Amino acid sequence: MRRLLLWLTVLALLLGGLWLGGESLLARELRRYAAQDPAIQVGALHEMRRPGRIGVSAAGVELMLPTGRLALPETELWLSPLHPTTLRLDLPASAAFDTGCGPRMLGLTDTHAGLRLRPLAGAEVGAFDTRSGPLTLDGAPLAQGFDARADLAEPGIYDVTLTLRELAPEALADPLPLPGKLNLAARGRLWLDRTPSPLTLTPETMPLPVGLRLDGAELTLGRLSARIRGEIRADAQGRAEGVLAVYTPDARPFLDAAAEAGLIPRKIVVLAGTMLRNISELPMPAAGMDFPAPAAGELRLPLRMAEGKISLGPLTLGPAPTFPRR
Repeated sequence: MRRLLLWLTVLALLLGGLWLGGESLLARELRRYAAQDPAIQVGALHEMRRPGRIGVSAAGVELMLPTGRLALPETELWLSPLHPTTLRLDLPASAAFDTGCGPRMLGLTDTHAGLRLRPLAGAEVGAFDTRSGPLTLDGAPLAQGFDARADLAEPGIYDVTLTLRELAPEALADPLPLPGKLNLAARGRLWLDRTPSPLTLTPETMPLPVGLRLDGAELTLGRLSARIRGEIRADAQGRAEGVLAVYTPDARPFLDAAAEAGLIPRKIVVLAGTMLRNISELPMPAAGMDFPAPAAGELRLPLRMAEGKISLGPLTLGPAPTFPRR
C-alpha cells in the first residue's frame, strides 16, 4: 500500500508539472505570436490554473480581420488532458466589431469553437466545429443560432455541415428587404488551396476556398422554400464556374425578392416570369453530378456560371461571384 501511494504521489506530481508547464508554454507562445503580428492585440494573458483544463485566459483582445476590427473583452483557449489534440475556444457574451462605419455590438450566447489538430501530420487541422445560441446586433435579435462543422476528408478537402436558424435580414449592418427570416441547413464539400496548419497563419499563406459542392441545402425565407444542389469552382481569374440547381415551388417570389434586394435586374424577373416552366424543363448542363427531376409542384431552375457570368437558363443575370484571392 505504501508503494502504491508513493507511485500515485509521483504520478500526481508529474501530471501537475505537465499541467503547469503546459499552460506556461502556451501563454508564452501566444504572447510571442501576438507580439509579432500587428493584426492581433492582447491586453492581458495569463494561465487558467483550472482543474480539468490546460489553457489561458485573455482580456482586451482585438483582431484585424479582412472585414474589419473585432474586439473581445475576454476569451479562453484551452484543451482537456483527455483530448490533448483538440483546442477549445470559449467566447464572451458580447463582442464589438467595426467594418469602417462605426462600432457595433454583437451579443453572443454560449458560443464556442473547437479545432482538432493532427500531430503526426504537421499539426494540420483535422476538424473544426463552432456553435452558438441566440445572437443579437446592437440589442436587436439577429439569429436564433448556428452550428457548423468541417472534417478533413483528403488534403485540403473538408466535408462540411452548416445550420443557420432564424436570421433576421432587417438586423444586418446593410439590411436587405427580404420577405421573412432565413433558415439554412446545408451539407457538402469544401476545397481549399492548402490544408490549414500552424504554418499557414500568415496573410500570405492563409488557406483560401477554391471550390464548393452542395450535396443538399434546404433554405427557407419566410414562407418561401427551396432546395439547392450543385458544384462551383474558381476559374483562372478567381470567378465562380459551375452549375447549381434550385428546386422550389416559389420560383417567382424568390426572383421578386432577389430583384427587391438589388441582386438581379428587375427586367430579368419580368422576362423570366413567363419562361420559368420552360426553363425548368431544360436539360441540366453536364456538371459531374446527378440532378433529379423536380418533385410535384416544384420547378428545377439551372444556374450556370461560366466566363464570369451567371445565367438562369438562357437569361444572363449578372456577373458570377468571385472567390477570395490574395
